[in-house]
Amino acid sequence: MGETRILMGNEALARGLIENGCTMAASYPGTPASEILDAIQTMAREEGYPIHAQWSINEKVAYETALAHAYCGGRAAVSMKQVGLNVAADPFLSSAYIGVKGGFLVVSADDPGPHSSQTEQDSRLLAMLAKVPVLDPASPRQAKDLVAAAYDLSETHEIPVMIRPTTRVCHARQNVECRPLSARPRTPVFERNPGRWAATPKFRLILHGQLNEKLERIAASPLAEPVAINDPGGKTRAVVASGVVLAHAKEALAEDPRLDAELALFQVLMPYPLNLTALARALSPFEEVLVLEETAP
Repeated sequence: MGETRILMGNEALARGLIENGCTMAASYPGTPASEILDAIQTMAREEGYPIHAQWSINEKVAYETALAHAYCGGRAAVSMKQVGLNVAADPFLSSAYIGVKGGFLVVSADDPGPHSSQTEQDSRLLAMLAKVPVLDPASPRQAKDLVAAAYDLSETHEIPVMIRPTTRVCHARQNVECRPLSARPRTPVFERNPGRWAATPKFRLILHGQLNEKLERIAASPLAEPVAINDPGGKTRAVVASGVVLAHAKEALAEDPRLDAELALFQVLMPYPLNLTALARALSPFEEVLVLEETAP
């Protein structure tokens, strides 16, 4: 039976990873992502959960180490701050083509502000460049809950999936339901397939076509549907939000019943690949639509 704990966003992400069978986690420290691997190590040690969790010499090495585990069918995760994704860009882009066998999550924590970073760059744009699906949580609780969906998405389509929290999600605290940890042993097995794992340019062309087909299927999945946060019936104006900005919008509506009565609020959980058809259908009844995002539109 589960219990409710007050967890920081990074702790909630860590909990989601180990509750959903992650057995390999790698990271390089950097605010606002540093606490994720610390929390994984602490929770696993205290509850006897079998996982290999390591600090790597840089983000590229961390990425490749975790990716190798996913190549062999294990569930893996790599975590870093947004500028760390620059360091890991080479394997990040390549892994989208090659894909994975076990679920592989890339947690890239953005730092709007910035509070402790060289840039305010938006990891969602790098995910779009790499053709990697990205999920945008609005709270610590939702960040944890999205881990299960992200692993399912990754394994169904054999593709890396990014979870992109921002500073206010990583360092906020919230009541989070925690399940007991149960070992889900998978014996990692590397299946020889040179055309995939050591692809030449000829095979890369094929893999790129397969990647585009994966994205089309993912864009048609339920995760890509906009979520109505309040009752949109009879309203002429709507707000569409992604990430922590949704939490700010919900708070504003909760504080002003007049706004809640006038504005329909929708959340986009998966900003890439975006289901434009579903979004247009949901927003077609409205005369005015305001889009809220952090950081880039």
